[in-house]
Amino acid sequence: MEQWNNVELTNMSKKSYTLNHAYDAAEKLNKENNATPSNGNGTIADDQAVDGDLLKPGSDVRPKVEPDDVESLLRRLYGITISEVKEIIAYDDRNFFVKEDSNVKNPLIVTHCPNGYVLKILNSLDSKKEDFVDGQNQLLLYLGKHSVKCPRPIANATGKYYSVERLNGNSNVVRLLEYIPGEIFHQVPVTKHLLYRSGEYLAKLDRALKNFTHTAYETHKTLWMLQSVPELRQFLYVVKDQERRLICEEVIDAFEAKVLSLLPTLEHQIIHGDFNEQNIVVEQAPNQTEYTIKGVIDFGDTSKSPLIFEIGVALTYMILQANDLANGGIFLAGYTSGIPIDNSELAHLKYCVAARLVQSLVMGLYTHTLHPTNDYLLVTQEQGWKLLQKLWRESMEDVDELWATIGHQYLTQSDK
Repeated sequence: MEQWNNVELTNMSKKSYTLNHAYDAAEKLNKENNATPSNGNGTIADDQAVDGDLLKPGSDVRPKVEPDDVESLLRRLYGITISEVKEIIAYDDRNFFVKEDSNVKNPLIVTHCPNGYVLKILNSLDSKKEDFVDGQNQLLLYLGKHSVKCPRPIANATGKYYSVERLNGNSNVVRLLEYIPGEIFHQVPVTKHLLYRSGEYLAKLDRALKNFTHTAYETHKTLWMLQSVPELRQFLYVVKDQERRLICEEVIDAFEAKVLSLLPTLEHQIIHGDFNEQNIVVEQAPNQTEYTIKGVIDFGDTSKSPLIFEIGVALTYMILQANDLANGGIFLAGYTSGIPIDNSELAHLKYCVAARLVQSLVMGLYTHTLHPTNDYLLVTQEQGWKLLQKLWRESMEDVDELWATIGHQYLTQSDK
């Protein structure tokens, strides 16, 4: 199977069209777009009244999309005739890698991406939050002007960066983004150099995000924000192992008491929120053996949150990829070289990492009960439980000292 962003690509179809292949005229495109539940300007239609921000047990929000829907959406919304479309296995959205047919002119799209596009069809819950979709698009455009390589939104035939479409009875936000070529962090050797550079890059990203604002982020909430960790209690029934469930309960209780109780005192800003091995694009310089960070993708978990949550989430995935608790200190050294963090906040990191592990493990199990053939949902299970048990047995002081020592050793070695 082919890979993109560390997930399998299912080859759905390859098509070839002649030069005189018909496509919808601009007038028809505009009429059809205007008939959708939203005009794409951030206004929620009547049939999309939000009945809650967070996922509830028993909810299956994944879009119900057929292969023919993808081709139709691309032609109608963007005037794109496709030569190739492949589904990217995702969590609860539907994502498709798309390439234009070079034999057909697409006059409705202003900027062509030679490397292809990613068509994103949002789940039914996130599709209710049009203001947040607009916020994401504005954030991506902002970062593109501040030397951060990320997927650029592509405007549709009406000049909007998204629309809401009725797909098999549900309303789903549809967006098109530029595809960023390159290898993914998960696909390359995880060296100390790459861990350090990842920390540096995340600090660069957070410095750029510090001055970005959008009203949607003032109220936006999701189950994947660390602030929502207490909500996991209602999903713990999917953890059948009693010892594991007990650890989850202990982590949730401790995180709520030790960290969430301090929320007003923590430094907040908009964060990426999911800086993991599948969302980091890397590249290898000519004649070099080491990789460096090229860009970052998937901003669906951006939020206004404590900056320490950004570090904790990223640190979790760096440790999982390195398969070594200690080497998380190298990532931290890279991050704090760009953004110094007060020791009082760094002391919360063990709780943040444990809380993210519980989020990933519990929600992975829950979503797999809804889609048992999607093994992507279980990628962190075996290693994640082992790390959680090891981390939770260590004292806070020992973990802090371990990361500080390993980071210092890396910084003082001559060949880093």
